[in-house]
Amino acid sequence: MRPLAEILAQLPERGLPARHASEYVEYAQHEAFFYLAAAKRARLTQLKARWAGRRPERVWISANLAGMACELPGVDVAMLEPGYFCDASAESIARKRSELAGSVVIVNNNDVGLQEAQLGYGEIVRHCEDTVFIAWDWDNHHWLELSTFLAAHSDLYAPAHHENLFLLSRFNWLTCGPVYCASVQWPRRWLEQALPTLLNARRNPAPLGMHIPYMPFRFRMQVVTTLNQFYPSVGFSDRNFHGRTPEDRLHEWCAHKLHWIVPVLNDVPIRIFDALITGGIPVIPESLRFVAPVDRLPRQHVLFYGPQDIIDPRDLVARGNALFDAGGEAGIRERHELGLGQHHGDLRVQQMLGYVEELLGGGVA
Repeated sequence: MRPLAEILAQLPERGLPARHASEYVEYAQHEAFFYLAAAKRARLTQLKARWAGRRPERVWISANLAGMACELPGVDVAMLEPGYFCDASAESIARKRSELAGSVVIVNNNDVGLQEAQLGYGEIVRHCEDTVFIAWDWDNHHWLELSTFLAAHSDLYAPAHHENLFLLSRFNWLTCGPVYCASVQWPRRWLEQALPTLLNARRNPAPLGMHIPYMPFRFRMQVVTTLNQFYPSVGFSDRNFHGRTPEDRLHEWCAHKLHWIVPVLNDVPIRIFDALITGGIPVIPESLRFVAPVDRLPRQHVLFYGPQDIIDPRDLVARGNALFDAGGEAGIRERHELGLGQHHGDLRVQQMLGYVEELLGGGVA
């Protein structure tokens, strides 16, 4: 093995991480954060007085999460329309203020990614004084400009990843979780009824791993490109996947025994749980082995890969197929039930509503 010091010496700007950490610490001391926390506390006090222990009239769910058709016992659930926050006109704000009154609204970062949506969302939060806003942020590991905005403009901020929590907690003292990503492609009840499809599917021994290309993340692009030389079913997809029917998407997922996972920045990707919930085995980088919630996944249902497996994945894939075959129908059923029981989007929504219940002292969840 080459000396580690020799390898590390190849890195440019070895002092960059320490410098960034020092700058973050200095930035986070600014007194504006105290006044931000005080203003948000005043809003919370007002919300507590208005709610006074009552249940929400409705829970509104992000348009970006419509695929899971969230069901909550005893709670009326509605889905926000795509582009809901793009209109910041006075007429639109007044209508939405009435529409959202007495409700909990769970937005996803993709709902407010556009500049006009941020403007509209900020105005709606400001005018909706009887509404609890939760921001479930899936990209807090790299989209910090949007994440800091969401944290400041939400009553509870729920990042999906561990990264940047210190900085983001300065924008919102009620940073909760992480509330990890979960399977949101299909409704829970629909998946339960789809079990025979999962059990009877003919599964390809080549792993599936079609990833949307993100040019800034060169390492991820290189991993996918390297694997594609061995398995064409690992590669780059377009952004039309969620425009396909639920049945079509399900058949694609359950047509493979293994699902190769290539994270953006060592995040815990949704596709881990999509793989499990459709009965397959996720192939996960070794760097996530002891990171929650991967650390709690039963080891007979997951497979880990290292750098050598990227260069030549064939032995690892053979072991994965053997693991799948050894588990048989019982293994498919167990992974499906594990995904439904612990990693479906409905459960994450219930988790966030539990935080609201504690915060407001009412029977929300």
